[in-house]
Amino acid sequence: MARESVAAGILAGLVWMGATSGAAAQSSHDRDASAPAQAAKLPPLAAHPVVALTFDDLPAAGSLPAGQDRSKVTAALAAELKAAHLEGTYGFVNAVKLENDPDAQQALQAWVEAGMNIGSHTWSHISLTSHTAEEFEREIDLDEAALAEYGQARDWRWFRYPFLWEGDTLEKRRAVRSYLKDHGYRVAQVTLDFEDYAWNDAYARCSAKPDAAANAWLRQSYLETATEYIRLGREEEQIAFGREIPNVMLLHATAFTTLMLPDLIDLLRRQGFSFAGLAEVERDPAYAMDPDAALKYGGTLPDQFMDARHLPYPPFAPKPFDKLKGLCN
Repeated sequence: MARESVAAGILAGLVWMGATSGAAAQSSHDRDASAPAQAAKLPPLAAHPVVALTFDDLPAAGSLPAGQDRSKVTAALAAELKAAHLEGTYGFVNAVKLENDPDAQQALQAWVEAGMNIGSHTWSHISLTSHTAEEFEREIDLDEAALAEYGQARDWRWFRYPFLWEGDTLEKRRAVRSYLKDHGYRVAQVTLDFEDYAWNDAYARCSAKPDAAANAWLRQSYLETATEYIRLGREEEQIAFGREIPNVMLLHATAFTTLMLPDLIDLLRRQGFSFAGLAEVERDPAYAMDPDAALKYGGTLPDQFMDARHLPYPPFAPKPFDKLKGLCN
């Protein structure tokens, strides 16, 4: 389905760069809400789905509210995960953020000391679409020193593509996948993504203002959007794979997602979800499948199969990016 745009790709990079300077607008893997719905009626969603939570852009993601720092946010995030008995959760690291930044270094140390795992997200979060395979592979290599230092004996050879972009040409896609395999990495694929990072900049602005209505809307819209895109991801699995598969949810280590994590976990539990680790979830055979397609803007694993096979998406509500951009300005 044609849902990508050059502007969206540029935006995704800008959103990450400090997460930065302004709320997200429509991103590279937001879909076209006007696309035709799947004609066949889908079966009911499974009563007892499984999910592994994962977090991108460690040790520093998103704007910070006044009075916060990276180590406080990351320690609080890890504490919430421990309270939910989710030790071993993976966070994907961009090691460039550690350079000359004691706060970021302390944040990553707090994460691993709390019993969480780390994996690679490239050294500086570059886009494979905008770089050669050789440049991208160099970024993976540069990230390894920090992963070995902080991860030590843990299994840190998991890789998450920045922006979920796996190659806009088959040559790039195949070259990087071959590099990852040769260096012992597994790709940490995603099935559920509601772009949680998009709420964080608005939260940083609104937290400094006595605007109870705005802050209440942020919480409500975050959970409503999560609900909508959890459903959408699971329905995509039914279309792409003929069944629901164990899930991996993409989140970001931002201040607002940290604040909302107990509510998000409660939402998942009320929907029947149980929690598992990344390695356990990705033992499902679906995660070994590769659409082997040139996709400029990639997306979740179901997205990739939907787009590679030109399958129509189920209907869904768009994300409230415009309101998030204007809130508390």
